[in-house]
Amino acid sequence: MKTIVFDGRKLAAEKEISLSNRVLGLKARGVHPKLASILVGNDTASRLYVGLKKKAAERIGAEMDLYLLKKNSKLDEIITLIESLNNDDTVQGIMIQMPLPADLLKYKTEIVRRILADKDVDGMRSESEFLHPTSKAVIEIIKKAQEDLGKKKTVCVVGVTGMVGASLAKQLKSEGFKVVGANSKDTDLKRKTSQADILVSATGHPGLITGKMVQRGVVVIDVGSPKGDIDFRSVSPKASFITPVPGGVGPVTISCLLENLILAC
Repeated sequence: MKTIVFDGRKLAAEKEISLSNRVLGLKARGVHPKLASILVGNDTASRLYVGLKKKAAERIGAEMDLYLLKKNSKLDEIITLIESLNNDDTVQGIMIQMPLPADLLKYKTEIVRRILADKDVDGMRSESEFLHPTSKAVIEIIKKAQEDLGKKKTVCVVGVTGMVGASLAKQLKSEGFKVVGANSKDTDLKRKTSQADILVSATGHPGLITGKMVQRGVVVIDVGSPKGDIDFRSVSPKASFITPVPGGVGPVTISCLLENLILAC
């Protein structure tokens, strides 16, 4: 069995061509897509990821305004900024880069809820009009795997109580998949993962999933950040399809965010 190693950069580039054409169509009608991204603090990984989003937005002809706030910014300051962007008709999408600084974590839900539902292109609100870009990317990748390997119905989502996992599990169920939820500290984690046709891990625990925990022929999608949850060396020989980190889910997630921005227009 030859393992398919998914190329996320290739799929993202293909999506960007389509999105570029849609942006041209919008501009012809006087609509100029603009995303506002708020980054609180100076987290290195967050700065890198925001930079990648900005470059991708520019490649498709959209704009991205970056608002850099100090780590010790007050809640009122962040809310005031969000409300001003809500009232700005030239901005179609607003997102808060996660994670927030430790002192602001307790306000995460309140901050996110201040974004208008029709501008929440990052799908953070429970009643958002948009699917979380990472969940959207995972589902697209699953469908790509199924094109080559046929239908696989049982999905184990590790990290099911997290921001990405919860959104993903809900969407997978709505599309007819049987979903088994799991978390990194489950005592029966190996039993759950070894029964899955498709394994998605989104916990942020490097090396959590090893080759002994998966069945042969499994489709493996690694959403762990920043180093991946999957022990690639031991899992890939047993997998029929696997996403690497980096270069797997990440690039597709950014293109899905921009797709949500275009939809918001």
